[in-house]
Amino acid sequence: MRLKTILVFLFFAVGLLAQNNTNSPYTRYGYGRLDQPVFGRAQAMGGLSYAMRSNAQINPANPASYSAVDTMTFMFDIGASASLSNFSMKKDRHVAGTANLDYLAAQFSATKWLGFSFGLIPFSSVGYDYETKSSVNGDSITSTYKGTGGITQLYLGVSFLIWKRFALGANAYYSFGEINHSRNLTFGNSSYTPTQYSAAMNVNSFSMRFGFQYTETFLKKHTLTAGFVYDYKANLNGKFENTLIDTDTTLTSFNDKKMEMPAFYGAGLSYQYDKRLTVGVDYSFREFAKARYYGKTDSLKNSHRITLGAEYMNDPFSSKYIDRICWRAGGYLTNSYIGQKTLDYGVAIGVGFPLRASRTTLNVTLEYNKIGKNTFASIREDYFKFSFNATINETWFFKSKIK
Repeated sequence: MRLKTILVFLFFAVGLLAQNNTNSPYTRYGYGRLDQPVFGRAQAMGGLSYAMRSNAQINPANPASYSAVDTMTFMFDIGASASLSNFSMKKDRHVAGTANLDYLAAQFSATKWLGFSFGLIPFSSVGYDYETKSSVNGDSITSTYKGTGGITQLYLGVSFLIWKRFALGANAYYSFGEINHSRNLTFGNSSYTPTQYSAAMNVNSFSMRFGFQYTETFLKKHTLTAGFVYDYKANLNGKFENTLIDTDTTLTSFNDKKMEMPAFYGAGLSYQYDKRLTVGVDYSFREFAKARYYGKTDSLKNSHRITLGAEYMNDPFSSKYIDRICWRAGGYLTNSYIGQKTLDYGVAIGVGFPLRASRTTLNVTLEYNKIGKNTFASIREDYFKFSFNATINETWFFKSKIK
């Protein structure tokens, strides 16, 4: 019954995740804003994930982590967020807010050495609505830009514990969604005809991620974990449609130029002391320059990201509630894959609250992110994001001996 309920909820959540909202002019380019496949704990540590291995948290960023869960545990994770963005260009400012259901996932173990996970996570999101004004030969021109949509991924993952220190894993993704862009031109001179251009991308595609983790414990209380993940470059299948509309004519064309998901590499290292203190570092690289975008390479730029994060719990076995609260912080630095010549960054803080008489945890995270810079030709975006997630950690397949 529990599994049936989750599958029904998963079905209805597809529609909600497919309507993932964002509001940023930078999502006009490429595939939009790229999302990190991380949940509550990792979000509060800046996205730290590749070497994170836990029996109490789901970590889809590295599928090798699934085998950390024990055979008596079933985990279910759901996350939502609200964000507030401030856009500035010289003296012009604009504020916008959004709210989303971000992801949902489940994880369980079939044996001591075999773990599974499945869920829905966002890959990218597009959302913008703004206008610019210009003039040519004294005639005013207003350009209105609008965009909506995004790409969502349904994943199924498996992990094998080869031996007690080394684990391998893989995620299979089905990517789907629709991205729409439009540009309307209106002229001050009534003799010119208003023109509308639109582009629609409808995606249905498959891809894979592979990962491994190696863990070494020494002096009883010290643990080092190394992790690595790899996504191969994959075709982005679907329908790509362009439409041009003026007063009397509508021209529609179907673009058959090749689209590709870039190869992705990620590596991380984490250190844990006595299950109380965890610190780590991640590095990732998206090879966008070699991936075709509307038939061309070098349309997008390679993206690098470095992440630092930490978590502290005073005593996981204490009877005092405050000792079992997790305190987290982290940050990242990255360059834009759409070619902005600036370094974007973000910082995060968060708290994990364990529920009494339960292994379920409620996580809250506050993030600040900066994109672009405030100049005459560029827009700076500062946005705050508040995230909430529940990691429901239950015992299943357990029959009580008490009658």
